[in-house]
Order: sequence, then C-alpha cells, then structure tokens
Amino acid sequence: MTRGHLVLEHAIDQITRGHAYRRDVEEDLDELCDSIQRLGILNPPTVTDSYVLIAGQRRLAAMEKLGWRVTPVWIVPGVSDKLSQVLAIRDEQTLRKALKPIEQAELYEELKALYAEDAERRDAATRFGSPHRDTVEADRAADGEAGDGGAESAPPDGPAKTDEPKANDTKSRVQAARAVTGRDSRTMLEQIGELRRIAADDDEDPMVRQYAAEALLELNEDGKVNGRFLQVKTRQNLAALTRLAQHPDTPDTVRAAASEELAALTPDLPAKDAAKESGLALERVRTLQAAAASEAKVGWADVDPLMRQKHQVRKLVDLLRREHGWWERYDPVEIGRYADQTQWDLIDTYVDGATTFITAATTARATAETEASAETDAAGEAEAVAGTTREESAEEAEVEHAEL
Repeated sequence: MTRGHLVLEHAIDQITRGHAYRRDVEEDLDELCDSIQRLGILNPPTVTDSYVLIAGQRRLAAMEKLGWRVTPVWIVPGVSDKLSQVLAIRDEQTLRKALKPIEQAELYEELKALYAEDAERRDAATRFGSPHRDTVEADRAADGEAGDGGAESAPPDGPAKTDEPKANDTKSRVQAARAVTGRDSRTMLEQIGELRRIAADDDEDPMVRQYAAEALLELNEDGKVNGRFLQVKTRQNLAALTRLAQHPDTPDTVRAAASEELAALTPDLPAKDAAKESGLALERVRTLQAAAASEAKVGWADVDPLMRQKHQVRKLVDLLRREHGWWERYDPVEIGRYADQTQWDLIDTYVDGATTFITAATTARATAETEASAETDAAGEAEAVAGTTREESAEEAEVEHAEL
C-alpha cells in the first residue's frame, strides 16, 4: 500500500467490523484457515485510524475460527468520514468478488444516501456567505465537476432553484449505481430495493409479500430483475384493488368502481403492460376514494341505530371469507413438526382466542334468541289481553244497547 503504517499486534475483538454487504463471509473458510496456519498473515487486514475494518473481513473470520486473539493490521489514515469508509469497503468487497444483486442493492442504498448528504454539504459550502466557498469550488473544479453558473450569478436573496434537490438526487443515484456496478444501473437497483420493502412490509397483502420474497431469492441467483419486479407490482396493484372491492370500510361507490376495474383488466398481458394498466386502474379508484373521503360524514346513529354493530359483523365476516378454508391449504403434520416455538405459540394463542370468542358469541346469540322469543311471547300475551278487553268492551256495549 502507498500510505499508512503497520501495527504488528492488535486485538481482533477491538476491530469494528461495521456493516458487511457480503452474506457469504464465513463460507468456505477451511482453505484460508489452512493457509494462515501454514504461512501466517501475508496481507494484514486494513483498518482506519479508528480501527474500523476496511479490508480483510474473511481473514479476520478465519483467524477467529482458528482461535486467534490478535492480528497484524495496516492502518490507513484519512479514511474517517462515513462515505470514504463505505467506498473503501465497497472496493474491498466488490473488486475481489462480485456482489450478488441484493447485496448490490443494499450497498447502493447506503451510497445513495451518503452521496446525497455529501452533495448537500458541498452545496451549503458554496452558497453566498460561506467561508469555505472558494475552497470547495476549487475542489470541485479539480474533481472535474463544472458548475452551471447558478450559484455564481444568483443574488444572495434570490429565489432558490426549485430543481436543485431533484438534480442532486438524480446525480446521487447515478453516482451510487456506478460505484456499485460500474454503470448507470439505478433502475435495476431501485427495483430490488422496492421488492425488499414490499417483502418486509407488515401492512402489505401476505401473498404479495410472499411473491416479493420469492422474486428476491430467484433474481439473486440469475440476476433477472425487471420482469419479476413488474410481476410483483402487478400482483400488488391487483391485491389493493381487491381489498378496496371487498373491504367493509370502503364506500359502496368505491367498492363498485374497484370491482368494475378488476373485471375490465385484460388477462395475460405482457408484464410491462399488465403493471401499467393495473397501476392506472388503482390510481383511478384511489382518486374516487379520496373524493368520497372528503365528503361530509354522517354519524352511525344518524343512519341506523345498529349501524356500528352491523359494521363490526361485516368486517369479521369479510375477514373470515378471505381466510376461509386455510385448514385445507396447509398440512397439519408439517406445521406440527416444523413450526418453531414462537410460531407454535402464535397458532396456539389464535386457537384459544378463537375458542373464547366463539363461546362468548354463542352465549350472546342464545341469550338474544331467548330474549327475542320472550318479547314475542310477551307481545302475544299483550295482544291476547287486548283482544279479550276488546271483546268484553263489545259485550258490555251490546248489553247497554239492549237495555236501552
């Protein structure tokens, strides 16, 4: 290396590993362990002057596997800020072996944020009144970043350029993509990031989450992203439309519109067209939903004294309808054998809660039927009494008439 100095012994557990983008660090270490045992450390791990690891993650893992407690390290000064550290780690982990797509996307997300922060700092330093303006402009010129003249010509109190944040954001994305893959691959990396967010979103439809997770596993092996991304987005749009068409909280007009949009979608479209058409359909329904939500709301009791109770029943039945038949879709033997304790506790709690609920509901239903029957009997008795009274009154009237 051209700069830095060697420290012959430093405690391995005192080296900060930071974040690793590679997932297979501890795989296939036997050969490396044998080499280290026979020849020692020929290329010491590289760290910053605050002992943050830059290069040598697998070497450290091999030494730990061998039970070593200290290692020689090469300390490189001047790699102290976050962006420089991430770039240094990127160089180590990408130049030696290509990262897989998911690893690339994770590195891209961090670099994108860091490039954006760096751009904001540099923009702030070039504004009027900054003591560092001339120095930063000189650095930018040295780096080949030509200014557009905006900061030079705009008056101190003039309006800010409305497109600057967007321009900086685009530039940060391009820089990050090229740093990771060597080309402007930001669309692919953004798609992987979106799939990761969908797969991790607890509010997303469970089946859509599953499709996203499967897509990530598959693309991580063959690198084919766009087609899988479009398929997942189509499924996400269809799930959202279905939810709007079936959810009991959805206004009737919106439910009807969502059902019509679902019925009108053409099946078996190419992936790109399917994603586009389903997205436009969802946008139309959500626009209608927003308009409906802005209208004046009427209280439950203003419409129907039992509307709130009917609404609860409708929501529960809607939930049960969606999940009905789950016991036929899963193998109880496999669930019983392979569920871990946390998963089994959740299943057990679900069953206990459902049993308690149905017991209370059954009791309430029987009570309501008894009360309804009693009310019917009471009404019948009251009617009978009223009839008898009417008959007696009629007889008395006839007697009085006869006496007259």
